[in-house]
Amino acid sequence: MAIRWRKTGELLCAAMTDEEKDDTYIDDRLHYQLSVILRCIVADVKHENNGRWYWWLHNDDRQG
Repeated sequence: MAIRWRKTGELLCAAMTDEEKDDTYIDDRLHYQLSVILRCIVADVKHENNGRWYWWLHNDDRQG
């Protein structure tokens, strides 16, 4: 479940995409932290076909 963070800003499934120069590799543990624990990235509704992930900006109830 690793992700490639492209220089263009795209977040892509590492298993579904080829590595490109200047990609930042997000390993499984950090991906889990970002998607499950922090819920700040979410898979595209067509993720099975396009492998895209997006930053999810949401209101944080813990802030005053």
